[in-house]
Amino acid sequence: MGKQRGQLKNGSEEMKREIRIGIFIGIALFILAMFIFIVGDMSVYFRKPGYVLYAYFDTTAGLEKRAVVRIAGVKIGYVKDIRLKRNRAEVEMNIDQDTKIPHDSKASIASLGMVGEKYVEISPGDEEDVYKPGETIEGQPSLSLDKVGNLVLSVGDEIREMSQALKEIIGEEESEASFKGVLQNLFSLTSDLKEFFSTSRGDLDQAVESSAKAVQNFDKRVKEISENLDELIHLLKDIAEENREGIKVNLGRIKELINKTEKSFELLNESLEKINKGEGTLGKLIHQPELYKKAERAVDDVSRALRPLSRLRVDVGVRADYYPDSDWLKSYLSLALWPDSKKFLLAQIVRDPWLDKFTYSTQGGIRWGDLAPRVGIIESSFGAGVDYYLARDRLKFSLDSFDLNRRPWPHFRFWSHYGLRDYFYLVLGIDDFALASKREIFFGLGLRFR
Repeated sequence: MGKQRGQLKNGSEEMKREIRIGIFIGIALFILAMFIFIVGDMSVYFRKPGYVLYAYFDTTAGLEKRAVVRIAGVKIGYVKDIRLKRNRAEVEMNIDQDTKIPHDSKASIASLGMVGEKYVEISPGDEEDVYKPGETIEGQPSLSLDKVGNLVLSVGDEIREMSQALKEIIGEEESEASFKGVLQNLFSLTSDLKEFFSTSRGDLDQAVESSAKAVQNFDKRVKEISENLDELIHLLKDIAEENREGIKVNLGRIKELINKTEKSFELLNESLEKINKGEGTLGKLIHQPELYKKAERAVDDVSRALRPLSRLRVDVGVRADYYPDSDWLKSYLSLALWPDSKKFLLAQIVRDPWLDKFTYSTQGGIRWGDLAPRVGIIESSFGAGVDYYLARDRLKFSLDSFDLNRRPWPHFRFWSHYGLRDYFYLVLGIDDFALASKREIFFGLGLRFR
């Protein structure tokens, strides 16, 4: 019995000791965690001492103390302090002692990914001289997504005003049709003239050169006649003023001038007779009808060749879609070519805020009644889509499928397009609806020119 009491007593003491050790370790871990949370990156205190550089920015929103300083993605220091100086943010950076930064380098505020932490990125220059401790490196402003969104909205407002002004100039539907007809006729005329001159350029150049030579010769003859007439008038004046003793001499000179004048008139008559007979380059140009017929045939050929282009319809548009859950604005610039009423080619430049870059789309399609399937590149990846038109093409439902190699599902998007006026339309849809984690509703506004 006494032995059992001793064993129980020893077990109770051992349990109490384990409890005390556990409490001590828990308190120590809690103190360590609080120390790390308050102090932050403790590695700063164990780094080798560096040197200080300064940079000034209009805003340092999101940048905190102890943030990393990088060159080409490599850490070279940290942000020591941020303070306001003369209405600008002064950033004090501690740079590793072994890192030398060229004098023409520039500093900017960047972020890791779309919503990652902010850091200072230094773009190195090419100069041999390097910054010394305490100097200031030039700071560059960073382009935020808010500024991009405001810029897109500003461009949209300007385009809206321009379209309204064009609509007021063009007027009603009849005036619009007449205006389009004038533009098409002007395009056809300029194309015909271009083709005519390119086809007959050699003949025209030769004819112009020959005409220039003939005009020069004609001008030379006229100038000679004019000089002779002037000299004759002067001699007649001299005869009237002089006495009779010099009449014989002057009459001899008059006779000589008359002979020269007659010869000049004879040469001029010969030139005119050759032109009337169609001889020489100028005569062939005037009397040869083949050149006119050739030009007429060239114009007819150009008209037949460009007749399909006169039916070409061009649609240019801009569009901005807003994703409320992500708070992103996605913008499109589109160009659609319709050679006829059934075939079309669609090209787009898309600003993808998730990838922070531009993507491109090029699709071709055929329209059968109200259904228009299309295939090609959608946002820089292969895909296909289909459009269904209703209400005289005022309402359109579209389904896109692209990024087909993505797992577990490709990228699917369903959206509708409703035209408010001839130039404005509304957009409502659901993007990436195959994946619940990425599914998101969006809406937007578009502007279209035809």
